[in-house]
Amino acid sequence: MADAGRDTEPMTEGRPLRWSRLRSLRVQVLLWTILPIIVFVLGLSFVDVYGHQRAMRLMVEERDRALLEAVAQRIADSLAHYSGLLQAVGCREALRRGDPEAQARVLATVEEQFTGGIALLDASGAVRVAIGPTDSWVRSPKAGDLARATAASGRPGFVIGPDAGLPEGQLAVAARLLTGEGALVGVLSLHHTAIVEAVDGLQAAHTSSIATPSHPPSGGSISRATLVSGSGRLIYGAGPAPADSASSEQDVVTTVTAIPGTDWQLIYSEPWQHLLPIVLRYAQATVLVAVAAVLISLLAVYSAVRYVTAPLQELGQRARRMAWGDFEAVAAPIGGVREIADLQNTLRQMAAQVRSYQAAMRSYVAAMTRGQEEERKRLARELHDDTVQSLIVLGQQVDRIHKAGFRDPEACHGQLALVRQGIRDLVHGIRRMIGDLRPSYLDDLGLVPALEALLQAGSSAYQGEFATSGEQRRLPPDIELAIFRIVQEALRNVEQHARARHVSVRLIFEEQGVRVLVEDDGVGFSVPPSPDDLAHKGHFGLLGMRERAMLSGGWLALASMPGKGTKVEAYLPVPPAGPS
Repeated sequence: MADAGRDTEPMTEGRPLRWSRLRSLRVQVLLWTILPIIVFVLGLSFVDVYGHQRAMRLMVEERDRALLEAVAQRIADSLAHYSGLLQAVGCREALRRGDPEAQARVLATVEEQFTGGIALLDASGAVRVAIGPTDSWVRSPKAGDLARATAASGRPGFVIGPDAGLPEGQLAVAARLLTGEGALVGVLSLHHTAIVEAVDGLQAAHTSSIATPSHPPSGGSISRATLVSGSGRLIYGAGPAPADSASSEQDVVTTVTAIPGTDWQLIYSEPWQHLLPIVLRYAQATVLVAVAAVLISLLAVYSAVRYVTAPLQELGQRARRMAWGDFEAVAAPIGGVREIADLQNTLRQMAAQVRSYQAAMRSYVAAMTRGQEEERKRLARELHDDTVQSLIVLGQQVDRIHKAGFRDPEACHGQLALVRQGIRDLVHGIRRMIGDLRPSYLDDLGLVPALEALLQAGSSAYQGEFATSGEQRRLPPDIELAIFRIVQEALRNVEQHARARHVSVRLIFEEQGVRVLVEDDGVGFSVPPSPDDLAHKGHFGLLGMRERAMLSGGWLALASMPGKGTKVEAYLPVPPAGPS
């Protein structure tokens, strides 16, 4: 058992290594790239197959169109022959001016061609003379309509079967008289014309070309030629009726051409798949191969995306838990590609930085709290040691003046002068403490005079310079106070640490905000790489300046090097003024 365990151990160790290589995002992207290329090549082949089929279909359509135009012209010539016979008869003087018997004799000259009878009708459609078997149709309203239409248009008319009140297979031909006062209408059988022969010949020629030993004719593969009237009525058809299935419609080429001089149409339908090689006939197999390739590609992409998406979703959930303070949520590994592991490591570093920043903020808050308490102690001490003691001394002096007032008036004047000086010193001290708490001239005079006064009241160890640029204007009180405190803290740092000889304060009014720069030529220092390191190194003043700028929606930048001085730049956006 121990040997078996040792034999299987390398396989167990090698399997995660191989899987780790496949889990790389680079490998996954290659798979996602190669599979679509394969699908694209298959799709291109599929398009090429269908393009070839389309070209063959267009070739068949062009060939059939040329043939149909020739057959249509033959049918038109046959119809023109019979209309020409009637027009020649209509030009005879005996027909136009003779009596009915003479007109009948003229009509009898073409009776052999029009076996169904001939009739002479006037422009209103009334019958004047009729010979032959015309009783079945000459009294029909349709015959009168045909004669009137022909006399009005001057063009020959052709009507077949029931459309002219005739039996099936009978053709009525109408031609206008030379005078335009009527029309001749002759009836003959369709089989006596070249129409039937032309349509049969068209169908037989293509059927014989299709019927090869490898493709014997069948009910669904024989061509069909039909001649239809303008109303859609079938005049004559040759060949079997087409199948109704959608596949048959796709495998059959249908060509339509008009018969010149009529509203008839010649329609020809024939299969065209027999012209393709055997490989191209089974395009459906290509479709199946393409569909299978697409399905495989989609399956591979789905697996890869799932391999990436699931760890990302898990990482997103852990990041949300980290946002609520659970910084250990991103510690456990979640798998996935190496890039996700790198992202998780980045989140771990972010969590460590956030925790460090929180610790720095706690230190800053503690320092601020201590600073507030120290400030309160200082105010209490100054009030007790200075203000209260001064008030006690003033009270004692007033008592002495009160006692000595009546005995020595001259001495009272000296005592009153001391009281007045003590009151002035007391007022000055109280004003100084009030100015430390809240500069009154900031509210009364504005930001620019307040900064000038602040710089003038600074230490005499350095020379201060103040400048402004841009269009000066009053800012919101919280923005002015934030800028004032930032400059105040910067000047305090210069006074306590920089040992500078020159300090410049520049206030820049911009359209969307205000910018302040405080620059000195002091000893400088090394700026920490991260803002939270300011608290760890005890630079609570700089951290407080940064927090003031951020609370106002702005930012603070710090640039300094040992021996190169320090530059503090802060930008605070100013919201647009509302309507007055």
